[in-house]
Amino acid sequence: MDVAGKSSLWGKVFSWSHGRVPQTSQVVAAMLGLAGPIAVGAMVGHPRIGMVISLGGLALSGDGKSETLREQAPGLLYSLVAGSAAVFTGSTMAGRGMPATFGIPAIAAAAGLLGGISRPMVRATTQFILYTTIAANLNSGEAHPLGTMLLFLLGAAWTSGLSLGLRPLFRAMRIQIPHAPENVAPSRIYSVRQLLSRWWKSLAHLSGWQYTLRITLCLVAAEAFDWIWPHHHGYWVSITVVIVVHRNLQAALTRALQRAAGTALGVLLISLLLLGTPPTWAIIAMIAVLAAARPILKETHYAAYAAVMTPLVILLLDFGQAPSWSPIVDRLFATLAGCTLALTLGYLIWPKLSSPGRMPVENKGNQDPV
Repeated sequence: MDVAGKSSLWGKVFSWSHGRVPQTSQVVAAMLGLAGPIAVGAMVGHPRIGMVISLGGLALSGDGKSETLREQAPGLLYSLVAGSAAVFTGSTMAGRGMPATFGIPAIAAAAGLLGGISRPMVRATTQFILYTTIAANLNSGEAHPLGTMLLFLLGAAWTSGLSLGLRPLFRAMRIQIPHAPENVAPSRIYSVRQLLSRWWKSLAHLSGWQYTLRITLCLVAAEAFDWIWPHHHGYWVSITVVIVVHRNLQAALTRALQRAAGTALGVLLISLLLLGTPPTWAIIAMIAVLAAARPILKETHYAAYAAVMTPLVILLLDFGQAPSWSPIVDRLFATLAGCTLALTLGYLIWPKLSSPGRMPVENKGNQDPV
């Protein structure tokens, strides 16, 4: 890569995009969806329960671009089903050692393959892989997998209710951010039969298996890392891999660099925020601010979005536990390892193996799981 190419690449990594800023109601819904359950859990003396409920809010508060209930409902439904199934599956595998070690890459392979059916399935299956990984390593006490799933559903219902209910309320109060109409051509609607037929035909080409092979290879390597380096939040390698490895191979390099840069900054940020062991109410306030910034930055600056998501997820997963530098340092190294695996096994070895001529639906778009 020449100097001009490197300059262009780093320009893409740190540049602001022209994504549409989400509505005020969606920002408020994201903030209350995550911070609300955490605050209630802390007040009643069950912070870990509040944390699991907030994970449901994290899964359901990712998209603030849809304008109408009809546009929002399908995405919310896909996220609800995928997240709930993932939490139940992951909770079932939690603490089971080798079954979880082999189970997560196998589940990711199956989900990754099915994700090629349609664009909504892209986001749903990626969310399924991510939340299965989180739930398999979730410290939620002795909760039954079904109970954990119900808590997740409660958080998802709370956040989706806020998302659907605050929009008309804010419009009535005239405090929404006005958006200029976008000239977007209506997408073609395919029947289920057409989608399945196209997906089946794509499996005759390497491109139809590409994401499945890439994510599985990276997760196997991540599980090996966790086995070699146990008791050091090694599962964060898998979480990073799922987030960084995208179906769109052309966007993988830029996204990996954005994620690595943002994550390093995010770990530094959370280290400074936790300096001096802040009280519970201060941590809840941090979660609220980060949750509100998340949907805005997701559409405008992905590196900054990654810098916000990293401390947000750390604060959620560690809520109710005494802050410590050791997990933060562990997650920094694990995230850098995950980015390295995603960049090498998930990107660098694949362009030469891929045929540019025929690309299935799974490689035509990117959907972030969180």
